[in-house]
Amino acid sequence: MDFLIRDILVSKQHLGNIFICCVLLLSCSFSSAVESDINCLKSIKASLQDPLGYLNSSWDFNNNTEGFICNFLGIECWHPPHENKVLNIKLSDLGLKGPFPHGVANCTSLTGLDLSSNKLSGPLPEDIGRIISFIATLDLSSNSFSGQIPTNITNCSYLNVLKLDSNLFTGNIPLGLGQLSRIKIFSVANNQLSGQVPAFGNNSGITIESYANNAKLCGKPLKPCRSSQVKSTSTLVKVLKSNSVVIAAAAGFGFAFPFSFCFFLPRAPSVRRLWVFYRGYKLR
Repeated sequence: MDFLIRDILVSKQHLGNIFICCVLLLSCSFSSAVESDINCLKSIKASLQDPLGYLNSSWDFNNNTEGFICNFLGIECWHPPHENKVLNIKLSDLGLKGPFPHGVANCTSLTGLDLSSNKLSGPLPEDIGRIISFIATLDLSSNSFSGQIPTNITNCSYLNVLKLDSNLFTGNIPLGLGQLSRIKIFSVANNQLSGQVPAFGNNSGITIESYANNAKLCGKPLKPCRSSQVKSTSTLVKVLKSNSVVIAAAAGFGFAFPFSFCFFLPRAPSVRRLWVFYRGYKLR
């Protein structure tokens, strides 16, 4: 009986130790997670020019109180004060300048990023699909972003809202965006884009207005892509012409070869013997 009681007490002690270890591990993981978000916001602030001083006056990293970043301008956390991970970053219309902030990758639980109506410029990062892989809402509208829309953005499979309108984007729209079934709102209006638009199926939230003022775009719901049709037609004509030449050459060869064989070969001395032998004559 004493042994049984002792075993029970030892087991309870082990369970208590295990529980304490689990709590410590969780606290460490939460601490490192929050530290990652702090580094994320520090990097964003460092990479952007803030001429109107909105971030400088609000984003104070000298504050050591728990969940202090959740009180920053434009920052929404998941469940403060218990879970202080950054959920959304909303920095619209603050006069911010600079490139797309790569440091946003450190906000690993981020689902929404709104940098609209600022003065941001330059190309979007080629690996944007890795940087904001869990983003559901991305609004970069009314800036001066330029270059092509990275194909890698199609890796943002959780996107519900993608607004890239009123920028300086050129080139084609990645057709793979049409495969993102979650997208409900999409706009690339007022850019300099060209080529075929993605096929979003029967998504009623994506209309002609989503592509407005991009004269060189085509495909449903816009005008048909005539250039691609002409290209395919000309390719077909070239193939037919090429085949005609081959057929004509083959036909000519088919006629010329027997004629040459019958007319020229018997006149060759080395062949005459075979020819005469074949016909049953003796060569003199």
